[in-house]
Amino acid sequence: MKKDLVNFRGLYGENQTDSLADYIHIEELEVRSKLYDWEITEHLHTDLYQIFIFPEGEGLLISENTKIALNTPSILMIPPNTLHGFVFQSNMVGDVLTFSQSFVESIFKNSPHIVLEISRLKQFTFEESLEVFESLKQLKQQIATEFIAENPEKQLFMASLFQLLFMHLYRLSVAVEHQITKSDNRTLHYFQSFQKQIKQSFHESKSVTEYAKELNITAVHLNRVCQTLVQKSALQIIHEYMINEAQKYLLNTSYTIAEISYFLDFKDPAYFTRFFKKQTGFSPSEFRGRVLPNTLSEKV
Repeated sequence: MKKDLVNFRGLYGENQTDSLADYIHIEELEVRSKLYDWEITEHLHTDLYQIFIFPEGEGLLISENTKIALNTPSILMIPPNTLHGFVFQSNMVGDVLTFSQSFVESIFKNSPHIVLEISRLKQFTFEESLEVFESLKQLKQQIATEFIAENPEKQLFMASLFQLLFMHLYRLSVAVEHQITKSDNRTLHYFQSFQKQIKQSFHESKSVTEYAKELNITAVHLNRVCQTLVQKSALQIIHEYMINEAQKYLLNTSYTIAEISYFLDFKDPAYFTRFFKKQTGFSPSEFRGRVLPNTLSEKV
């Protein structure tokens, strides 16, 4: 029997069928973790962000077979379409905030650079800055209190609180990386639209020129956008997405290499093998059993 990628439209173990336009959910970590004996198998949410706030305890994040220690107190950001699972010790305490991608984009529609920055898998640890963590915990508590209350203009108030939380995480992120990209909103808009195009149609094997034409810009302009924001060419970004998808299938399904190559629209499995090895340094079969190094955790 084939092992497929586990993809939930809603929370872990659920398949949300309602509109996700303004989807928000908040629950304590143990509510769902206890149901699965504190082990959450690798899965992804296509359209949902999650923020885990861990005041204390022990656990592991598993992402694409990489095991990453959760060093409490910490905050973990998981963007949409990111493989992740957990192995928690029963002493792990925390809260889980889940919200739709469209919700994030709506409250930052005029600040796409913030969406770009918080759309990365990251763990922030606060061993040396407990006062910062406490302030974020208090903000989380405000969100949780408003979530269960029936107050006037609840939706607007919740959006404001979440916006403040995201802003704090954005500032922490750029402070850790020491990188603030100064780009106009149009450049960021092109880049994010390009990313969405790849996600939606990479099976069609489009060229950089075709992607650029859909954005009503030239291939030269698209390359300049990518170089400005991430110091990579448009073709490199396409290839990275393809490799990322290939790695997900290799590590999380039992499909053959030939089957995976066809899923990714490679007409020849041998060419897929050569492409994968050129990009990663390993053949697909060599990669399949490897455990990638831990490079995620960032101290605040």
